[in-house]
Amino acid sequence: MKKLTLKALFAAAFALAAANAQAGASVYDQCLQDGEKLIEAAKKEGRKAYENVEQATTLEQCKAELTKMEEAAMKRAGVDPKANTKNPYVYMTGEERVKWSKLWEAVDAKQGRGVRYLQNAWYGGDPGKRLDEMEKTGKIPENWR
Repeated sequence: MKKLTLKALFAAAFALAAANAQAGASVYDQCLQDGEKLIEAAKKEGRKAYENVEQATTLEQCKAELTKMEEAAMKRAGVDPKANTKNPYVYMTGEERVKWSKLWEAVDAKQGRGVRYLQNAWYGGDPGKRLDEMEKTGKIPENWR
């Protein structure tokens, strides 16, 4: 009976630790999901789409996640974040830079700006694909904005 109880306690502790680990990363993931939702909405509704989309996170939460990533990279490099005068990008690894830039893209989309958001709002999708279509057919697509 004790073995079963200890096993159950161990399993519960492991599940709790896994849930805590996921909860720490979930703000980042939710911000990215919000950004993608907004970009897709911009493709259909245009530039003001960000006002109508329900979002799981606030802009402040996403910016706090950015700050957390930046400060972690600076601390790892031995730099005081408050005294730093360089772009935090300098202290990040390649993987961190990718995550950081994706999060910035989501933050920009939450504010109704940013390259991907505006491309989708103005052109209704990736303009490169439409330009390829125009080159092949020699015609302007019907759904071109």
